[in-house]
This record gives sequence, C-alpha cells and structure tokens, in this order.
Amino acid sequence: MNVRQKLFGGYLLVALMVAATALIGWRSTTVSAERAAALEAARLARGVALDIALGLSADTEGEVIAPLYYSPEALGNYLQRMHATQHRDAVVVDSGKYILGDVVEENVASVFDHDLGDEVGKTIDDGESRVFVETSADYPGGIKQVVVPMNTKAGKRIGAVILEYTPIYEQMMASTRTSQIITMVSSAVVILLVLALGFGLSGSLIRRITSLTAAVRAIRTGDYSLRVPPDGRDEIGRLARAFNSMAEQLELSAREILAKEYTDSILANAGEGICGIDPAGRITFANEAAGRITGLGVAGLLQRAATVLFPEAADGLTSGIREGRLLRPDGTTVRVEYNVSSLEKAGRPIGAVVVLRDVTRQRDLEHDLRHQALHDGLTGLPNRKLLLDRLDHSLNRARSSGEHIALLYLDLDGFKRVNDSLGHNAGDLLLRTAAERLSAVLRPHDTVARLGGDEFAVLLEGATPPVVEMLARACLDAIARPFVVHGREAVVTVSVGVVPDAARYTDADEVIRNADVAMYAAKDLGKNRFMVFENRMHEQLLTRLDQENRLREAVHRGELRLHLQPVFAVQEGRVAGAEALVRWQDPFRGLQQPGSFIPLAEETGMIIEIDRWILLEACRTLRHWQVESPWTAPAWVSVNLSAAHLDLPDLTDHVAYALATTGLSPQCLVLELTETVMMRDVAVTSARLQELRELGVRIAIDDFGTGYSSLGYLRDIPVDVLKLDRSFITGLVGNGRQQELVSAIVQLGHTLGLRVVAEGVEEADELSLLTVMGCKFVQGYHLGRPEPAHQLYERLTTPALNS
Repeated sequence: MNVRQKLFGGYLLVALMVAATALIGWRSTTVSAERAAALEAARLARGVALDIALGLSADTEGEVIAPLYYSPEALGNYLQRMHATQHRDAVVVDSGKYILGDVVEENVASVFDHDLGDEVGKTIDDGESRVFVETSADYPGGIKQVVVPMNTKAGKRIGAVILEYTPIYEQMMASTRTSQIITMVSSAVVILLVLALGFGLSGSLIRRITSLTAAVRAIRTGDYSLRVPPDGRDEIGRLARAFNSMAEQLELSAREILAKEYTDSILANAGEGICGIDPAGRITFANEAAGRITGLGVAGLLQRAATVLFPEAADGLTSGIREGRLLRPDGTTVRVEYNVSSLEKAGRPIGAVVVLRDVTRQRDLEHDLRHQALHDGLTGLPNRKLLLDRLDHSLNRARSSGEHIALLYLDLDGFKRVNDSLGHNAGDLLLRTAAERLSAVLRPHDTVARLGGDEFAVLLEGATPPVVEMLARACLDAIARPFVVHGREAVVTVSVGVVPDAARYTDADEVIRNADVAMYAAKDLGKNRFMVFENRMHEQLLTRLDQENRLREAVHRGELRLHLQPVFAVQEGRVAGAEALVRWQDPFRGLQQPGSFIPLAEETGMIIEIDRWILLEACRTLRHWQVESPWTAPAWVSVNLSAAHLDLPDLTDHVAYALATTGLSPQCLVLELTETVMMRDVAVTSARLQELRELGVRIAIDDFGTGYSSLGYLRDIPVDVLKLDRSFITGLVGNGRQQELVSAIVQLGHTLGLRVVAEGVEEADELSLLTVMGCKFVQGYHLGRPEPAHQLYERLTTPALNS
C-alpha cells in the first residue's frame, strides 16, 4: 500500500465513522419509534380490556354496568364501533384462546392461532403484554399486534385482548422519518467534504513524494542528472534540497569512473567475442566470449598471432564481414562469423578490432528449415516443391542433351481402409514403410517424393522405356507384399501412372498432371497396375470430372429414380418382398445403370447421400403402397447400404428418422450389406448391426459366398436374411456338385433360423431345382426384372394382371 492509499484510507476511515454514526442514529431513532408504538398500542389495548372485563362507563345515573365479556352482542357492537370510529381492530379471546369477539364475525368461536410463537397463550399464562406479527393467508405480509391480559375486578384472568397497532406504528415511523433524512443528508455532506479534503491533501503530498521517488529511481539506474523542485519549507522540501545536493556529488564522481567501468563491463559481458589486434598482427585484447568461442580461453588468445584465427591477417586485416570454420584445440569445429574493423590514427593503421560470433546453431537451423521446406515430415522424402524443382531442371537438361526423363505417379489402393480400421498411427507407419520399399527398388539417383496423403511420385533420369517399365513393375511388386503394422497384417496395392517421355511436354506441372491422369486410368481398370499416359486419357478424365459434377447435383435436382425388383415366395407363388435399386436419369446420357455411377459415388463419398435418398424413398414408396393397396403390397423392402454409410456414427439415427418420417413399420425394412463390408471389423460391425436390429429392422447378408464365406461370421454377426449370390445359381442345372453345395447352404440358413433368398434366377429349370431344395424365396430376371416403383405397383394392383 503506497502513501497516497494510506492517506486516503485514513480520510476514508473518518468518512466511514461518520457514516456509521449516522446509521446508528438512524437505527436508534427507528428502534425508539417502534418501542413507543408498541407501548402506546399496549396502553390502548389495556383500556379496551378494562371496557370488556368491567363494562363501559354509565351514560345515565343509576344505569347498571355489565361487563361486555358476558354479552356477545354487546361485545360485537363495541368492537364494530371501535373499528368504525377509531379505525382500530381488536380480537377478544377467552383463557382457552377461543375468539369471543372479532370485527370479522366468521372468526367468532374459532381458536386464535395466527401467532406462531403462541404469544397470546403466554400472555394469558403470565399476564405480561407482548407484541407479535400476525401471519395468515389473507395477510401474507403480516400485521403488527399487541396482546394484553384481560382480568376481572377480583384479578382473575379471563382471557386476552389482541389489538392491531400497524396504523400507530406507521404514524410513529412517519414522525421520525424527517429527522432521520436530515441526519443522513448532513452525514453525506460531511462524508463528501472529508473525502474531498483527503483527496486534495493526499494529491498534493503524493505529487511531491512521487517526484522525489522518481529521482531516487533514476539514480539507481545510473542517471544522476535528475533534480527535484525544492518547493516548500516543510520536511519534504528539506529532503528534496538534500537529495539535489547528493545527486550533484554522485554525478561528479560517476563521470570519473563510469567510462572505464562501462567499457570493461560491455567487453566482458558481450555475447560476441571481441579481440584487439595491434599493428604487428598480434592479439592484445580478448574478452571472455572470444576465449569461449575459440576454445583457447582469454590467456590462450593474448599475444597469439591473428593469422592463427584469421588467415586474412597475413595480408593485413581489412574491414568487412567474413565467415569460416574454426578448429578448436579439442578437435571440434565451429562456424564463426567475424566482423573486422580497422583502426587508424592520423592516416596510419594502428591495428583492428575483430568481433566474433558463433553461427553454428543458426546455420544448422537454417539448413533444417530449408530441409523441412523441401521434404515430407513423415517419410523424409522430397516433397512436391522439391520434386517440381528437380523436374524443371531435368527437363531443361533433357531438351538440350536428349536425355530420357520419365515420371511415375503412384497412389496406394486400399490405404484409406487401413487408416480407418487400424488408426492413423498405423497408417503413418505403413506410409513410411512404403517409402522405404520404393527407395529400395529404385536406383540411387532416382528421386522418390511424397506428394501428400498416400500419393508418391518418382523422377527417373536417364531411363529408357524398357527401364521405366521395369522400375514401374518393381514398384508394384514392392508395395504388393503384405505390410505388418502394430502386429496386424495389412495388404495394399498401388496404381501407377507413367509418363515415359517427359521432355516433350511444356513444363513440370503438365508432366505431373498427365502422370496423375494415367494413374486414375490404372485405377479404373482394376488397380494394382501401371498405365502409360495417352492423350485420350485426359479427355476421359474431363468426361469423368463432368460426370462427377453432374452426379453431385443429381439428388438435389431430383434425377435419381427408384426401381424395385420383386422377391417371390416360392410356395405361395406371389410377391413377398422387393429390393430397392437406384437409377440415374442423366439429362445428357439418359437412364444410367448403377454400374456406371455407383463406383464413382463410392470413390467421391457421394454414395452416402445416394444411400440416404434410396432409404427414404423406398420406405415412403412401400408405406404408400400399404395404405393404398394393402393386399398387394410386399411384406418388406430391402435397401443396400455401402461401406461408407456403415462407418457413420449416426446411421441408426438416420434409419430411425426414415421410418418415423414415412410411418413404415421397422419389420418391413431389410438392410442389405455385402460380406466384405460386414467383415472389415467384426466387433464394430456387430455392435452397429445390433443397434439397427433393436429398432426392429432386419439385416441381410448380400452376395453370400463371394466374400469370406465363414460359418463363424454367421455365428458372430447378427443377421436375419441370407441372400445367395447369383454365381451359385448360374450353371446350377446339370452340375450335381454345385447343386449339393447350394442345397447345403439353403439348409444351413434354415437351421440358423435365417430367411434364404436365391438371387439371379433366370431360368425355369433353376427355379424348379431351388423349389426341390426347399428354398422359399427367389429373385431374378425369370420372375421379374427391376422396374420403376410405380410400374410394379400398377402391375400388381391391376385386377386383370392378378387374375
């Protein structure tokens, strides 16, 4: 706490004392008024008690005085008259607290219980008057009451009188309010005057003390020139004059010693090394930093020839900044930057001053920054920027020398699956291992670069077409070997785009773009291969990009169409269910089958939006059919889910939303997933499918037999329907071994309590065999092709077609 705060605090304390005195006076006045009101009320109540117990004064001579206590009617008139003329309300109770008289006649003969502290009962017991606050539902704010005993002439206590004294209390308080306000206003004026006086006096003192303090602080920093105005003849003024005299003496003394001390201190504590060189080229001065940087120490530098440290000294040191490596006595080297400043006197050289600076860490940091700017942080390979720079230089050399330049563009197939299932750490480890494998199979002078994500590029210099093909195959083989990450085996492949004669293109960007196009062509042909760039590929890429852009807007423009393929119940010979399939009404290419756009949708992530559209549209269509023609409506509709959709955490919520929005019963919806999708992570898949089944939705394994085909998975994964792939049905007629296999699968499904549906039934003989095998549900072109939902509805609901 500073002086100003202390001074102002003292005045503030005085102000608080004044305020406290005023508050005490206010409170004492209030208490006195409350006490006077209570006493006056008790006096009035006693008079009322005498009137009731002894009777009213006689109005005429010879009148017989009778106590009102024994006459309820007279008592009631008395209380009503007192209420009307004096505006006072009283309640009369007997010794048992039963009300004998009250202005409110409904209260007569009831027990008085509005005093929570039983003040009335206590007064009846001991005869002492008391005050209390009556509380009731009618008066939640309370009514001030006084209770006094009621005695007969003989002194026998026969009850009590309870008188409301709120009006008396308010009159008393109103009479004291004016004096209280005057007191508080006077106190406030005094407080403001005290605070103003304290603020003014403390400000005056503090300004002088602050000036003196600032001067003292300036002396502590070595500035002796500051002086304090010597105003005033009090103690502060004398202290200021004494300070000024002391400052003058210190300033005189400091001028004599500071010059040398400053010089020595600067030289000793400087971070840079400083050496003084005489005309003969010998070191005559060195600070601690110079000894530390050179490793020789100050004593080891003195009188040593400057040529030991600075080879330029042999020809005479000239001013300038130089840099070089210095060998220390311990065998280590340090990179030193030194600034030479020659000294002259009367035009004659008298030596030089050399300032040394250790720049080893700075140069290493600069090297690291350059390396980070040009290399990938995960794999340590050159990045896109460095690859472009090297490719530009190679193209320039190739155009002048005719050297063969080629570029490979590589993209890992299936990396996202590994990254999503095993985690990003496993993905990073796989990328580092892939980089090591590529570097190992390529030539030492080839440049392997990581472009980002799971994309790599290889610059091949001096590589003829046969060599390029050989190295591309080597990359395919290197990546195709299984990877072991975190104790688990992962298999990925690589698609490679090749530009074998890069020098014939305009620049590096065009070469990389063409290699990228060729890589996508390799992916379109099935992945795990390399493709050499051809001009037609660029046109195909543009077509693909155009299709992708149109597909992104297909859902919003209402271009998707729902087709249904019926599923027949063999024994009943009728449609039991339907499979929902999607078609795209492309405004440029007409109606497109799923094979022409679903792979693109899966690759770009648009499959999720398409899946959601199919789910909602299928549920809405079946529900509408059930309402309009319940006797012809299929019992269920099955909808295919993609792998990307299964990975979404809100899949269950979205299915529940589709059911709730359309009003379709969950038992009428079957969600189909392929074996491959289900088996990616059995634990996660089982939990997600169990959530869906808890909604009431049924789960189907689609294309059963083409993926894992493990009986253990049928045990571990919660499914309801098994859809036998069409590859088992094709060629079924005349193949006894295949018939036995299909029969075994059908029986296995029935044993496990699953509904078995045979897909791809295209001939009558196939249907007959499946019927004999006991397969209850079939689906295929022989029974019905996929068709628009409204056409299937019309066909099944038209009586002529059903007869």
